[in-house]
Order: sequence, then structure tokens, then C-alpha cells
Amino acid sequence: MSNQNVRSTEKTPEEVELEKKEQEEQHKSHLTYDDEVIKKIAALATTDVKGILGMSGNLFQGLQKTLTGNENLTAGIQADIGEKQVAIDVSVYVEYGLSVPEIYRTAYQNVKANISQMTGLDVVEFNMHVDDVYTREEFVESNKSKAKMSSSNSRVE
Repeated sequence: MSNQNVRSTEKTPEEVELEKKEQEEQHKSHLTYDDEVIKKIAALATTDVKGILGMSGNLFQGLQKTLTGNENLTAGIQADIGEKQVAIDVSVYVEYGLSVPEIYRTAYQNVKANISQMTGLDVVEFNMHVDDVYTREEFVESNKSKAKMSSSNSRVE
């Protein structure tokens, strides 16, 4: 039997040194994201979907920004973020008369694509909780009346 095809499993000193350098480089450089960044990407991607009127916990979504310049886009979003993966939970208000399962599928695809493209993270779980159903008119009217109440409660003029 010939030993011509047998190769030693021991690494050469050059291979060992190269491996050390690669490991050191991997441990020196990290890209991380603040939780709010991931939540904001998810919120924007979710509210971009036809049939989602707004995020729960954020009834003033469109009007608050117009009236005050402030907006908490991430209300209604929870995110568990790892180094390579993310799990997202969203709570939303949806438009009456539209297919909620279809809205969910579109939201999931949109969130997954945006987070992957912008961060390189993989969305491994996406949960959507529907807090309420409104007609578009009801939702706009509800926001207007809540915005009026909040602006009339000002302590100063």
C-alpha cells in the first residue's frame, strides 16, 4: 500500500499564524445596532403596508408629527436583537374590510426585506397583533379628536 495520498493533519506554522490573524480580526470588529434602529426600520416597513392604519400605542401617528414635529414611530414594536438574527413583534390597527392574513404576509415580507437589506440581520420571527379594526374615516376622525384634546391640555400659550 502506498502512502502517496496521505497528508499530515498537522498545520504548518504559517497556517497556524494565518488562522490566529483571522480570529483576531473577527474579534476586533463588530457592527451593532441600537434596538431603536431596528424597531424604527420595522415600524416604517410595517406602516408602509396598505391596510395598516397605524401602530398601537401610537394613535397620533400622522397628526402628531404634523402638529408637534414629534413622533414615536416605535410605539407598538418589540424587538429581540442578536448578532445575526432578530425577532419582531408589532401591534397594529388595521383597516376594516381588508384581508388581515394578507396584510400580515405583506408586512412580514416588507419588514424582513428592509431589515435584511439595511442591516444584514435575518428576521427569524415576526408576530403581528391586531389591536383594533377601523374604517379609514373612523381612524382619521379618532386621531383628530385625540389631537385636539392633547393640544388643548397645554399648560402655557
